[in-house]
Amino acid sequence: MTPTADPDQARWNDYWTRYAAEYDEHQMSRLAHPEERETWSRVWADVLPAGPSTILDVGTGSGNVALLLAGAGHEVTGIDLADGMLERARGKCAGHPHPPTFVTGDAVNPPFTPGSLDAIVSRYLLWTLRDAPTALRRWHELLRPGGVLVAVDAPWFGDDADLPRGTARQDDFAAAYDQDAFARLPFGRARAEQIVAEWEAAGFEDVRADPLTEVLELDRVHGVAPGHSPQLQHRFSARRPR
Repeated sequence: MTPTADPDQARWNDYWTRYAAEYDEHQMSRLAHPEERETWSRVWADVLPAGPSTILDVGTGSGNVALLLAGAGHEVTGIDLADGMLERARGKCAGHPHPPTFVTGDAVNPPFTPGSLDAIVSRYLLWTLRDAPTALRRWHELLRPGGVLVAVDAPWFGDDADLPRGTARQDDFAAAYDQDAFARLPFGRARAEQIVAEWEAAGFEDVRADPLTEVLELDRVHGVAPGHSPQLQHRFSARRPR
């Protein structure tokens, strides 16, 4: 079954397309603060290869991570299945000195050649993966020996009673990510140590989960995406063995 034929994935894609503008407007308001850009630049630079690298941003959303890394000189491609998010991402490329490429693609099975990437990154993608074990195997295959995998995420939502409701967007979210949906999302409510164990089981080495306390403080000051509450995020990083 293709991702677009999977009824759950199609419902999730529709949700993110419907709210792409609202989501991105919040992200852009955050990036208007210099300390946000400086902090996120360090989050990635501290674990990515120092020189210009070939990087894939899986679940790129509205493209802000891809744009930041491309601005640092990397060759970046961002993939997503939500057309609305990709439209927002592409709209930011005009005037960018070194724009990334944005294409439709499934994070579980990115359309790239094995051993062709120096790094794979994601932000707020892990919790949405419908088939995390397959995705990890595929990412391992796509990285060159010594290539780096980096992801930032948090357990944003507890049990179903914790899901926000009341506004149209909150109700749509609760409908898209109901109890049956979270049953299909291995990292949807996973603790950091669970994610580390899965990465190690997939063959990655030097797996780390670094708490991003500085990001948490910024979230408390500037706010998080609608329907979320500030949570301690972790930066997960690992390497494919040489």
